[in-house]
Amino acid sequence: MAPSSKSSLSSDSSRRYNPTISSESSGISTPVMKGPRSISPFKALIVGAGVGGLMMGLCLERAGIEYVILERMPQLQLPRTTIQLSANTLRCIEQLGLLDEVMAIAKPVSMVRLRKHNMAVVGKIDATYVKERYDSTRLQLNARYGHYSSIVQRTEFLQILISRIPAQKIQWGRYVLDIVNGNAGVQCRCANGTIEQGDILVGADGAYSAVRQNLYKHMQEKNLLPKSDMKPLKHTLNAIIGLTNPLDLEKYPSVGARFSEVDIVVGKESPYTLWLSPTSGNRVAWSVGGDLLTPEGSTNANFKQSEFGPEAIDAACALVEDLETPWGGTLADLIGHTRRDFITKVMVEEKHYKTWHYGRTVLIGEACHKFVPYSGQGAEQAILDVICLVNLLYRICDNPSHHEFCKVFEAYYVQRGPIARNAVSVSSSMSHLMNAQGLSADLKRKILFNLPEWIKLGSVDKIQVRPLLDYLPPTEDRGAKKSVKVPTSPI
Repeated sequence: MAPSSKSSLSSDSSRRYNPTISSESSGISTPVMKGPRSISPFKALIVGAGVGGLMMGLCLERAGIEYVILERMPQLQLPRTTIQLSANTLRCIEQLGLLDEVMAIAKPVSMVRLRKHNMAVVGKIDATYVKERYDSTRLQLNARYGHYSSIVQRTEFLQILISRIPAQKIQWGRYVLDIVNGNAGVQCRCANGTIEQGDILVGADGAYSAVRQNLYKHMQEKNLLPKSDMKPLKHTLNAIIGLTNPLDLEKYPSVGARFSEVDIVVGKESPYTLWLSPTSGNRVAWSVGGDLLTPEGSTNANFKQSEFGPEAIDAACALVEDLETPWGGTLADLIGHTRRDFITKVMVEEKHYKTWHYGRTVLIGEACHKFVPYSGQGAEQAILDVICLVNLLYRICDNPSHHEFCKVFEAYYVQRGPIARNAVSVSSSMSHLMNAQGLSADLKRKILFNLPEWIKLGSVDKIQVRPLLDYLPPTEDRGAKKSVKVPTSPI
């Protein structure tokens, strides 16, 4: 549990903002009014304009709460990667009025197929249809959960979020150098000389978070930081990730299909595992995990960028270009259809931090839980963080004290911490299994991809939370399997 600094101010229940709502996502039945706050109770500084930071800004915008987003990059980056969104987050995206735009750039996943190096199918997980025990009729998963799990190009998704946020509220080229986190507020000093002040600071700046680095430094000086949080990210292997140009459908016909059929190709006596995911626009997102040129000093990589330079990318491509693909030919064909600036070589790292907040600073997304890049969990879990945190902040009083912010942040950690920790653990186990070599790993993968359908569905049913923002009109929980209510910690 993260420690909290307490001020001498005590909370005054008579000052509390008591709108009226029946909170569907939080499970709290206190009366709460819908719609934006008439007067913003505080100002939030959000560091990072990724999925978590932009979603945080948009949700605060709809809540009527003042904020500004500080992004170190001068502009939105090139579309190198994809994200995966499931019913757990698409229901809230629908609530925000973004669903049609998002689905226009999305490609629903129909199956995940495991192949041997010779393209023989070991097994598959069907993600489009399910069979109910009481009926032989095949029902679509969107009828079961409300939405298909879909692959979305990251940059296009961010562009949609940016289009809904007032331009002046995103400050590009704001590299945060120094942070002051006090009982009366927070202050960020940027490299260009500007200073931003606010009441709370939200670190949404990714796995190598400058906000977390600053926060942990001050906590360590006070002997408040758990030893596990002092350790660097766990580096398991390296990966090279690319996104092709639009492909010729005569040569790659399945790429143009309505559904994306994801292929995982495990090498024989090879340290590499190939992932292929058709996306919208007749493109393919490809990635290879393995022992690709382990960088020097990787054991001290807790706070540095994980991307590599052009020479390392070319060297890594040369190592894996002979891997065969299900379409015939080799990965070299896809690499040849991929712009070099659309290829990224990254360190595959993972970690769940115990400390998510201190004082008036709180962390979301990969700043507090890092997933392997092809797990499909990074963006999803960041959005779930945002929904939980904004719902709690929305119910805070009109003139919140330092102690009241600390209580909100602790309630957020209690609700989200265990769920994110479990997701990191599952993601880590799956990554290890998909990249392991040997007969034991082959057997485990074969069992996993050939489990009875009722076991597969049961495991997915348990994680269907599909939360909503409390202050906006709810969208229908359309799934035949209704969402699971998550236990909450009242503030």
